Amino acid sequence: MKIIESILTRNPCYTTGEKITVKGIMLHSVGCAQPDPHYFIDEWDNPNYDRACVHGFIDAYDGTIYQTLPWNHRGWHAGGLSNDTHIGIEMCEPDCLEYTDTFSFICHDPEKSLRSARLTYTTAVDLTAYLCKIYDLNPLDDGVIISHYEGFRRAVASDHEDPEHYWDQLHTGYTMEGFRADVALKISNI
Repeated sequence: MKIIESILTRNPCYTTGEKITVKGIMLHSVGCAQPDPHYFIDEWDNPNYDRACVHGFIDAYDGTIYQTLPWNHRGWHAGGLSNDTHIGIEMCEPDCLEYTDTFSFICHDPEKSLRSARLTYTTAVDLTAYLCKIYDLNPLDDGVIISHYEGFRRAVASDHEDPEHYWDQLHTGYTMEGFRADVALKISNI
């Protein structure tokens, strides 16, 4: 697991300096055909960008993690109360997707897309296990590890379907239940 610190020091979310008591991790996917975290880092590290800010991005092609906020900093990733409790991690998506609306896409290269989905999933498991160890979180406890979609269904996040829409449309077989189990397994092997 490779983590590169790329803190968004000019983003208003960072400059407010608000901290949280970390109670969980929220998993996201970016919802666009953008594999490179630098696209977001370059756009968001701006004093006028006040729409979003997450704790980290996972590169869609090499699995590198770019940490964009201190882990205990209050992020702007969920549009709800989970910003006060959860670390937000974004998995980037391959450039061979063509979004037709907010949560639907056409995949122009299934093999490339599945390879990318496997890599970001595995990296997200590793990172989430690492963060659970740091913050003494049980990944199997209710509400500790949730997706943006699960956050919406719990009324603690905005109306999004990620990352389930991404995994489902690529027919990966990945689920959040499986993700939590994989994180727990990873922790037991650390």
